[in-house]
Amino acid sequence: AVWLDRATTLRSDESAIRELEQRPDALHVIIRGFDILFSSTTELALLNTIPSSTENKIFLGLTPEKVPVFAIDVDDSFSPPSESYFSNTRTNAPLLNEHHNELALYATAMSTWKKSHGFCSNCGSPQVPIEGGTCLECINPGCGAKSWPRQDPSIIVLITNRDGTKALLARSARHPEKMHTCLAGFVEAGETFEKAVLREAWEETGARVDLSSVTYLSSQPWPFPRSSMIGFRACANDALPLDIDPNEIVEASWFDREVVAAAAKVPGPVMEHEVAEEALRNDPSLKLLIPPKGVLARALIDNWLNDV
Repeated sequence: AVWLDRATTLRSDESAIRELEQRPDALHVIIRGFDILFSSTTELALLNTIPSSTENKIFLGLTPEKVPVFAIDVDDSFSPPSESYFSNTRTNAPLLNEHHNELALYATAMSTWKKSHGFCSNCGSPQVPIEGGTCLECINPGCGAKSWPRQDPSIIVLITNRDGTKALLARSARHPEKMHTCLAGFVEAGETFEKAVLREAWEETGARVDLSSVTYLSSQPWPFPRSSMIGFRACANDALPLDIDPNEIVEASWFDREVVAAAAKVPGPVMEHEVAEEALRNDPSLKLLIPPKGVLARALIDNWLNDV
């Protein structure tokens, strides 16, 4: 069921948006750079009273109780309330509960879009927010072009061998030691999702995916900066040698189910270097780390691990 009502019909009603902004029970997702305000590892700090101009607010929607929710960007001068703290959205949002994870990714996507589209792509004039901050309009009277947020489609795929006993996982340079994840990449112009799976697997690892095995599983917004991740499972021949593209990844291997299952027991935001290092110190026998629950890569991996 849909939890957050994006209330798209209200966006163009300026008076309705103003009324929602003035409600004392309005909730605000607070963003500072690449961080977001948390109250705990599983919940955002959703604040009621925020000193901010209307232009700085982005209307996200209504909760099931019809409480309005806004996103707000703040700078380093903002002092968070006690018991709340800023933390990196990319590595910590996956640990949030389902509803707060949705808010975090939605707010981050809107904030990133707004900050990167200050000028009209048509004439170069400044743009101003309208429709509750969900649209930007060029101030040039001779132009008046409008722009909306966009997402770039990207595939992410868990490739297993043909008998399903091993998974192909890779590590990029930005990941901590032993942190491996699914292969992923942007869908190019004029390319189907399925063909993107084949191309990315071949380019990054030299694996030849069986086209008939490519199966859609799920999707996830990934606003870093503006991707929409389309998740697949697929099969390839693990007897063929891998050919790693060092510009994309630093290593890739076929891992046995038992090794991946052991990595799945490691808790916490293991995409963070400090957390990953602690996990490896606590259990030197670990041959692998994988992304935490809450991200699509982990959902694909767990789907395979749960295969009977």
